[in-house]
Amino acid sequence: MDYDKQILSTSDQTDSNRTNKLYLQCKVCESDGAQIHYGGLCCVSCKMFFRRNANFDLNTHQCVFKEKCDITILSRRACRYCRLQKCFTIGMQRELLRASHNRRGILNEKIISSSNIISSIDLLRNDRSLLTDEQRCHLSNIINIYDTKSPVNHIRHLLSSESKHPMKMRLKMAKTNILEIILSMYQGILPFIETLPEFQTMKHYDQCELIERNLSYVGGFNGIIVFRDAEVPISTAFKNGFPSVYGSTIVDDSVIIARRTDNDVTLIKLLIPILLFSTSCYINIPSNVNNNYQLDEIEMNSIFFNTKRLFDIQNTYIEIMFKYMIYRFGYNEASLRFAALIKSFLDQSKCILKAAEVESHDQLIQTIVKDTETALQFQNESME
Repeated sequence: MDYDKQILSTSDQTDSNRTNKLYLQCKVCESDGAQIHYGGLCCVSCKMFFRRNANFDLNTHQCVFKEKCDITILSRRACRYCRLQKCFTIGMQRELLRASHNRRGILNEKIISSSNIISSIDLLRNDRSLLTDEQRCHLSNIINIYDTKSPVNHIRHLLSSESKHPMKMRLKMAKTNILEIILSMYQGILPFIETLPEFQTMKHYDQCELIERNLSYVGGFNGIIVFRDAEVPISTAFKNGFPSVYGSTIVDDSVIIARRTDNDVTLIKLLIPILLFSTSCYINIPSNVNNNYQLDEIEMNSIFFNTKRLFDIQNTYIEIMFKYMIYRFGYNEASLRFAALIKSFLDQSKCILKAAEVESHDQLIQTIVKDTETALQFQNESME
């Protein structure tokens, strides 16, 4: 009887140990099923990651996100630097990795590691979720260029100056100021565009073609960030000047779209080059719109002369953007957010199309496009 109890007790203890092992959390990515590997409590995935990356030199590389990556089961493939750093932090050691290899000796030659057998789906997931060093650098440069060239400070100064005047004066200035803000919004995107290396290497004709086709919509979408950061919607210029120029319908639609658009401004900054390097951002041209800055229907539907080059550039930026989104949100949420972002752009494009019916807006865009083309031509001539 006592013997049976002892067997039952041993069996219960074994089951308990198995359960505890199953629910031990990985100290790197917080997934379940962790055990001690190379001196640290981690899951099998992080163990294999450490084996492959233990000799990665952290001193000669850096994290593009300033070593603030949150390593979880969803984002663990996003940043090799921070994941490896966390492996060392929890006590994993290179020396134990070497010792393990030495113990196996000849057996290593006979055993095929399961980590080397990767299904096509896993390969795709790994490729999309891990930014390369070059992509991290590219991402960092895009954000830095955008922030450096942003017109937000100029618009804030304009609104600050406006707020110092009496209310009656502010109401009189509202219409003029909102047009000045819109002008700054569109002009402010141009230095960012012109600094992109892919744009700089294009021929003058192709540069002008992209500006003509896409500036109106890309610049308008950029306005979501600018208006948010400069706090334009709470200003007198917006509340009174915007409706007087564009009408209440466009104002209401713009506010709804801005509220619905993703709060991660990095996504919008990354989407801007993708939209710029498009054959055309046009969605529809109503017959009653007489906006001279836009191309006629035949030109609008024509194939861009260097379409293949545009697709290659777009793919570069899309890959960076989607890898960043997977790092931030995981695969499922990244897909949903990307779809929502595209919807926001299309909705915003409809507002811009309506705004094209406003003569003052139409003239403003015409002026910006012509001035930009003249400036680009001057730059190209000076370089020759």
